[in-house]
Amino acid sequence: MSKVVGIIVNREKKDALDYAFSMIEWLEKRKIQVFVTRWGGEKINRDDLIADKEEIGRKVDLIISLGGDGTLCRAARDFAPYDIPLLGINLGGLGFLTEIPISEYKEGLVKVLREEYKTEKRLMLEASIFRDKKKIETSLALNDIVISERGSPRIINLKTFVSKEFVTTYSADGLVISTPTGSTAYSLSAGGPVVHPSLDVIVLSPICAHTLAVRPLIISQTHEIKVIIEPPSDKVLLTVDGQIGFELEKKDIIRVKKSSQEATLIRLKERFFFQRLQSKLGWTGISYKTFRQTPEV
Repeated sequence: MSKVVGIIVNREKKDALDYAFSMIEWLEKRKIQVFVTRWGGEKINRDDLIADKEEIGRKVDLIISLGGDGTLCRAARDFAPYDIPLLGINLGGLGFLTEIPISEYKEGLVKVLREEYKTEKRLMLEASIFRDKKKIETSLALNDIVISERGSPRIINLKTFVSKEFVTTYSADGLVISTPTGSTAYSLSAGGPVVHPSLDVIVLSPICAHTLAVRPLIISQTHEIKVIIEPPSDKVLLTVDGQIGFELEKKDIIRVKKSSQEATLIRLKERFFFQRLQSKLGWTGISYKTFRQTPEV
């Protein structure tokens, strides 16, 4: 049984703090020690539960992400280095990554505390920004790394290499570099393929490319991607999981590779990837339930 739990709360979700307070009471009644970040602890008047990210990472057995997919991505970036399983509880919206809706959190937590669950490893990316041959920023991503123009949409030029081999100079609104997990996020909106999360690949999807000959590219996770911001591009932004932004300059170099860290997601029941696509993306046709009842041929 997990005896120490960390709760990460979405600051923007309606009623998230009320749910967090209720969840903490429920856990404490079962003698489960809980930690929260400073923001959450101060908002619910529980300063006794406050710990910084490093302390939470060292002490907890489980991270509960209370929000949506964005909250889970943030938790993955913060706690992947500690190899802590993440349970995503959805407060609304698409919730493609989160495991259970808030209405089922008690039943879900009972299963987790009894260790009646499986875990699923997800590939993460590491992006580094180099300026004048010096590394100035590094970040992890669960979903994607996006390089795009800041402000009004304008064509930017992105000279792109895969494992030192020149691919092309994308003249586009931007470029999405995604994991299989992120293939159903921004990459999908940019015209990229849906990729099964079990595959060890990275996807490059140009955003509104200037030439129709340019198409999304799938490469092995063993490759490293190098992108150079080419003139006259300016006001370029690198965004991590749609949440963290870094301003780029001409001639900056971005290197993206598979991270040594992985996200560990908790799965409470058998879920099929294509069933999730049907329910979350609204795919039409024969229902998954009907398909499962159809005899094999």
